[in-house]
Amino acid sequence: MERQGRLVLYSIRRMGKTSLVHVCSQKRGEVGQRVFHLYIDLNETTSLEEVAQRFHTHSELAFKKQFPVQKVKSVFNDILSRLKVNLPGGVELSMENIAFHQPEAYLLQLFQKLGEISEKNETVLIVDEFQAIAELRKVQALLRREFQQLSQTAVILMGSNQRLLYKIFNDKKLPFFSFGEEMELQPISVEDYLPYLNERFATAHVIIQKNEAEYMLDLMNNIPNYINELGAWIVENFSNLELTKGHVASAFESAVESKRGRYSSALYGYSHLEKVFVKAIATRGPVKRYSGGEMQNETGLPASELARIKKTLEDCPLLSLDTENRLFIIDPFLRKFLETM
Repeated sequence: MERQGRLVLYSIRRMGKTSLVHVCSQKRGEVGQRVFHLYIDLNETTSLEEVAQRFHTHSELAFKKQFPVQKVKSVFNDILSRLKVNLPGGVELSMENIAFHQPEAYLLQLFQKLGEISEKNETVLIVDEFQAIAELRKVQALLRREFQQLSQTAVILMGSNQRLLYKIFNDKKLPFFSFGEEMELQPISVEDYLPYLNERFATAHVIIQKNEAEYMLDLMNNIPNYINELGAWIVENFSNLELTKGHVASAFESAVESKRGRYSSALYGYSHLEKVFVKAIATRGPVKRYSGGEMQNETGLPASELARIKKTLEDCPLLSLDTENRLFIIDPFLRKFLETM
């Protein structure tokens, strides 16, 4: 942020990318200089119109939060005055409608305004779930061109689907080939996590030692969001003791039981064979040879059927791919639920 760099920040879901960037943004604001940090979430956008509307929604919130009211009005009036507004008959004139009906023109003017803001303010553009536009090549081309024009703005692109991100940033034919530096969030070591766990457990007069903490982190796939969720469950259900692995396992099982209805609903719409497939992934752990002999033995399905199901489900919310291209269940509570189906 400080050196107006270009960064691609990625990891599997729930590792804390968004929280990390928001904390860094807050810290930059505390330095005392004028800052404007714009956060955009592109999750599940499927068209240029949706991308433009998402930029509008987030930029409007950011302007109102970070600028005085009069400044916000002048920003929007300036953007409106530059647009040749020609909306379909009967459509009310508003920035939201313009973003939808003239998405490219709207984005061009918004980026021009960001460039002007960056001349007087530290400006950071943070785009989350960037892999959502993996199939929108024209949108990629537009954004790459405009990002290049923001020479005094830091640009941070984040995502959790490593397969789609790899496609966007490593395909020579795509606009974002070789864009900026890359950084992957790695798991937090047990040595670093242990003091934090004991600090939080202290409210219930609970303590945990390194071996038990390591067991807890392993159960949660070393993903901070789930570690903290299990920790919160322990605080609510235990007190005045030193945790054993048995305590941790018991808390894990009871937490899974409390989520049974939610996970049953999450599987609604999956075919019987797809459920067999995801259960096998849950049982076997990270699987690279998803159509190999072990998966065939586990599911009773031929390799061709396993390959078909994998292609259908590879981007579904239940499954994730790690950096070694292995399929696994990211949610450890869901994994345990699937094992008991």
